[in-house]
Amino acid sequence: MIRLFAGIEFPENIKDQLYALRGGVPGAVWTERENLHITLRFIGNIDEDDAGYLHDGLLQIQAPAFSLAMTQVGFFATGSQMRHLWAGVSYYQPLDFLHDKIESVVNRHGLGADKHKFHAHATLAKLYGTTAEDVQKFIEYNNLFRSEEFCVDHFTLFSSHPRTDGDGSYYRVEAQYPLFGYYG
Repeated sequence: MIRLFAGIEFPENIKDQLYALRGGVPGAVWTERENLHITLRFIGNIDEDDAGYLHDGLLQIQAPAFSLAMTQVGFFATGSQMRHLWAGVSYYQPLDFLHDKIESVVNRHGLGADKHKFHAHATLAKLYGTTAEDVQKFIEYNNLFRSEEFCVDHFTLFSSHPRTDGDGSYYRVEAQYPLFGYYG
């Protein structure tokens, strides 16, 4: 079995800009710099044969390259429990188009529908015992955040592996899929 997700890798300068947002939030466990990415579709644990079929399907995707900038910060919560801080993008048609193409391939291969509405973001931190007030301070302090634009000319299939020290996961690039032409 292999644990997979499709995503967008950030260039080094964008990782630097996102990494600079760290700090000042009690109970935050910040995402390691090398793990910063936008998840397009979490696939989960699948066997090697299904991974091969998925790869073949992803190779068939035709979508244009596009420019993107991270334009906002926010949080996810369950009720009053703060769960994650994120940096994200507002609705952007080329990104949603790419997501929909990937979703179609995953569903066609019987790997399960995504139960969550797509919200393009990079997880900055997982939150443990963080108050709504602490999150609000972070949001207010970073409300003008906007990264530089960067070109998205491919998407990536990542595998996720637990670290040997038990401290989170690391991601390995399994394949990259080029985007053709240019949107805009």
